[in-house]
Amino acid sequence: MKMRNGNKGQIRVIETILASFIIMFALSFANILAITPTSPKYDVTELQKLGYNVLQDLDEKELLPRFVYNREWGNLRAALRVTLSSDVYFNLTVYDLHGSQINDALLFYGNPQTFADSTNIASVTYGLVGYPARVNATYQAVYQPRILILQLIRG
Repeated sequence: MKMRNGNKGQIRVIETILASFIIMFALSFANILAITPTSPKYDVTELQKLGYNVLQDLDEKELLPRFVYNREWGNLRAALRVTLSSDVYFNLTVYDLHGSQINDALLFYGNPQTFADSTNIASVTYGLVGYPARVNATYQAVYQPRILILQLIRG
């Protein structure tokens, strides 16, 4: 049987497609087997982003100033527990402008031993400048800065 020149080109195209599939399969398989170790620095950075985002979200919803300035520590602890995942432990301390601790109750979730043993604790500092107060049917800004320090760790 005689081969025509057109058949050779079709075989080459099929060979190229099959070779491409084999290369793609090999790269996919190598990517699945490659396990990158988790870096503690990467985890701390992600926890810092998470902590800042949680405080920012609570502040945008006007919950954070209400909880802090009205000293609703139980509500603040509950809000943090709801917004953070269950494997993230936290410790929150609230200070005034002079560095005195404001919160008399512990704003803590998790195992205290985990905080004591860990060398990689993410820390987020967040500031509140004040809150609006209603005086004689108008709102006025009350300047009372608060500094929130949120420590996060994976448990």
